[in-house]
Amino acid sequence: MFGFGFSGLIDVLVLHHILQWHHLVSGIYPMNTLDGLRTNILADGLFSVGMLLIMGVGAGLLWQSERRTAVPLAVRPLAGTALIGLGVFNVYDAVVDHALFGLHQPVGSGGRPLSFGGEYNPHWIAVSLLFIIAGYYVYRTGIRARSGNTDDHA
Repeated sequence: MFGFGFSGLIDVLVLHHILQWHHLVSGIYPMNTLDGLRTNILADGLFSVGMLLIMGVGAGLLWQSERRTAVPLAVRPLAGTALIGLGVFNVYDAVVDHALFGLHQPVGSGGRPLSFGGEYNPHWIAVSLLFIIAGYYVYRTGIRARSGNTDDHA
């Protein structure tokens, strides 16, 4: 949950606010009118609060897990699950927000889409799946190292 919320927050801060490639509902409300921009910025702000809440729940669950054990939590499995959450958010964003609902598309100068493949963003989904695979690998190797099992069939 923490990785999912963190990824969403980075997305809105970097892509929506700093680079201004798109806003959360720019596929519905135009970014080139004052009313449309206000609506988009409000939606981005509400989305940011939502991602902070998800991160907070994830941090609370992590804190609760840490308090329940006498042994410190292993860093590699935690990092792996954070990477998985990051990838899951990006797949969710590309499939649900971009493709299914058409809420927004990353655009460059002149309003042209930045991605090859249009609204489905296949390259972004592929990269996000690589994050999930890498996260799973880091998680599994961290669990094996912690348990002392180096057998590949564990």
